[in-house]
Amino acid sequence: MNRTLIASALIAASAFAAAPSFAEGLAEYNQTAATVSQRTRAEVNAEALVAAQHAADVDSKSKVLPQVKSALTRVEVRQAAAQANRAGMLPHGELSY
Repeated sequence: MNRTLIASALIAASAFAAAPSFAEGLAEYNQTAATVSQRTRAEVNAEALVAAQHAADVDSKSKVLPQVKSALTRVEVRQAAAQANRAGMLPHGELSY
């Protein structure tokens, strides 16, 4: 019992002794150099405004398709699907391409 108590006290003391050097390393790491911008606030705001206006534009490299507006209502689409189903135009079962 005494050995485990002494061992745990030594481990705690060594961890306590190592803590200040660890904290100093973090303080040095978090320091950042001051940056000076070459553009004015108005220029940055103008660029942000242009980017916001063109945010809805579709990128040619994007795999996301733009939203398509339909001329049909939801009810009309459901009615057409029901008619196609009754006419046997919709495939069912296993499909092979």
